[in-house]
Amino acid sequence: MTRIIVVEDDIGQLEELVSFLEHSGHEVCGAMNGDELETCLSQFNPEIVLLDYCLPGETGATLARRLRERLGTSIGIVMVTALNRGTDRIECRLAGADNYLVKPINFAELLALIDNMSMRLDSSPQAEQSWQLLLARSELMPPRSPAIPLTSWELSLLRTMAVADNQQADRDTLIKALGKNPSHYDPRALETCMSRLRRKLPGLDNGSNPLQTVRGVGYKFIRPLVVVR
Repeated sequence: MTRIIVVEDDIGQLEELVSFLEHSGHEVCGAMNGDELETCLSQFNPEIVLLDYCLPGETGATLARRLRERLGTSIGIVMVTALNRGTDRIECRLAGADNYLVKPINFAELLALIDNMSMRLDSSPQAEQSWQLLLARSELMPPRSPAIPLTSWELSLLRTMAVADNQQADRDTLIKALGKNPSHYDPRALETCMSRLRRKLPGLDNGSNPLQTVRGVGYKFIRPLVVVR
C-alpha cells in the first residue's frame, strides 16, 4: 500500500482516480486545489503526489516546488496533464516532478509508475528521515508510522527545535518556549519533559531516538522536522 495524494480540479476525473487507486489497494486523499492539498498533508504523510499541471490559482508546477521545498526528496511527484509540449515537460522537471503523465491516463502505466517509484523511495535513506509536525492537530507524523498525539508543551518544544538552526535548541530557549523564565525554572523539569517526549517517539533503524541530548547545550531533533500549519 502506498499513501497517495491526488490533486485534480475536475471533480469527475478526481473521483475516478481516487476510486481506482483505492480499489488497487492504496491509501488516497483527493484535493482540487492547493488549499485542499494542505488539508490532505495534515491528515497523513504522503509517499507520492499526483499533480494536475493546469490547476486554477496555483499551478501544479508551483505546488510541486512547494512540496520539494517542504519535504525534499522523501516523496515522489508525478505531474498529470492534457498537454504534451516539450516546454511543459521541462518546466515540470525543473519544478521538481519526478515523472510526467499525459491525459487520458493509462491506468496500467500509472500503477507501474507508482510501484517503481515506491520501490525507489523505500530504498532511499531520505525516505526514513521525513517527519511532520502537524500544528492544527497537535500531532507528530513519523514516516510510515501512525500519528503521535502531542500535549501543548510537547508541541511547543518540537516546534522550537524545528525552526532552530540545525534543529538544535539550547535549554533556555526551550524553557522560554514553555512560557517559563529560565532564571527561575528547574532545568531538571525540562529533562523530565524531554524524557517523557522521547519515550513517545519510535526509534530509528539503528535503534537510536530522533530526539537527542546535546551535552552542555540542549536538545536536537536529528531527522528533518517539517512544520505543517
